[in-house]
Amino acid sequence: MDSNLRRVYLSVAIVLFVLWAGMLAWVLKTLKPGLLSFVSAPIPQNQKKLEEFTPLFQIPGISFSQYHALSGDTFLGLSKKFNLFETTLRSLNQANDNSQPEAGTTLIIPSKDGIFHVLKTGQGMADIARAYDISLKEILKANLKRGDSDLQPGEVLYLPGATYLSRQDVKWLPLASLEIQKGFLKPTTGRFADGFGNRLHPITGKEAFHEGLDLAPGWRARVVASQDGRVLFAGLRAGFGRLIILDHGNGLTSWYAHLDEILVKPSQLTKRGDLIGKVGKTGRTTGPHLHFEIRLNGIPQNPLLYLVQ
Repeated sequence: MDSNLRRVYLSVAIVLFVLWAGMLAWVLKTLKPGLLSFVSAPIPQNQKKLEEFTPLFQIPGISFSQYHALSGDTFLGLSKKFNLFETTLRSLNQANDNSQPEAGTTLIIPSKDGIFHVLKTGQGMADIARAYDISLKEILKANLKRGDSDLQPGEVLYLPGATYLSRQDVKWLPLASLEIQKGFLKPTTGRFADGFGNRLHPITGKEAFHEGLDLAPGWRARVVASQDGRVLFAGLRAGFGRLIILDHGNGLTSWYAHLDEILVKPSQLTKRGDLIGKVGKTGRTTGPHLHFEIRLNGIPQNPLLYLVQ
């Protein structure tokens, strides 16, 4: 074969390849996503949102996997696919409003059936047990928890023996409302210097239970009311130094300790975000910071369950 004929064949082959590639691209573009899903699962379209809100999965005896929803998927269909109850998938994926999964979203699939609850800010173990009408002891045992101090907003809890609650259920509504009612502001700026729970006391060096959060924004930084309330106490108290206690009703109080200055008076009404004092180092402390507590009926609660994240 001479060189001229070879060049003609090569040119024809290139033209045919370009035409074939163009037709293939056009076909792929016009095919519906549901047909394309047979080739490969779609990439999640809301990956950033998923990373922000992916709950913590630390339930003994249960493993979890991810599934990228395809066009046309329904919770009923997926329940059959994974041999699980539809209510299991809906409760775990926070879809108890009769919605269906959107193509490209990531769903969490558990290794066993059951009712799951994704913890929201302001919800405690007792609130959840009351809403789902199950024993608090059973929740603690199934999730290897000791109490509210072990909880983190966004964490998934397994609720053995619980009944499924839709968002229209009268038992669900008060549970959901806690996130709004207990949406407390961070009372000052700065880092969290110490958390709620057992710790080594900075003065005695011995293990002791820390009943609040310590925030260290610097001396004389602004302190604001974390929620609407009435000033129950404003003055000096042993160990706390200059202290403000706000009453928020229903047995709920917030405490602001070690203040340098108090800017409110007893019985004064305060609004969420009102300036009430300045950070100091009064009382039993190693340096300037705000000790912040939330108490329910006098019992210290984990403030992270109440603060707006």
